[in-house]
Amino acid sequence: VSTASRRRSRSHADVATQWYQRRGRKAVVSTQSTGVQKQVSVGRSMRARKKYVTLIRGLKTCDMNLKKCSKAFGQKFACGSSVTGDDEITVQGDVIDDIMDFIAEELGIDADLVVDVGDIKD
Repeated sequence: VSTASRRRSRSHADVATQWYQRRGRKAVVSTQSTGVQKQVSVGRSMRARKKYVTLIRGLKTCDMNLKKCSKAFGQKFACGSSVTGDDEITVQGDVIDDIMDFIAEELGIDADLVVDVGDIKD
C-alpha cells in the first residue's frame, strides 16, 4: 500500500496530530470536559500600600466572553479593567460587592454561583 493511499484513509484530525508529532511537538489534545463546576470567585489583592485590585475568576466556566466582560466592568465602575490570565479579570479598585451584584444582575449568572473569596495572596 502506498503512503498516498494511507493518507487518504485517515481522518483530518489524525493527520494533523501525526504532523505535529513528527516535528517533535506534543499532539493537540482537547481540554474541554463536561464535568466542569460552574463557579465565579471574586476577591481582592493588594497592589500597593493602600491600593487594591479586584480579581474575578471563573467567568469562562459560565461561557462568558472575558474581553466583553472586562470592558463592561471598566465602563460600569469607571476604572481600568483587563484580562490578565486564562480565566481571570483584574479590575482596579476595591469593588467586590458592586461586582458581585453586577455579575448576578447584568450578566445573568445565578447569584449562588458567585462567591466572595476575600483577600487573595498572589
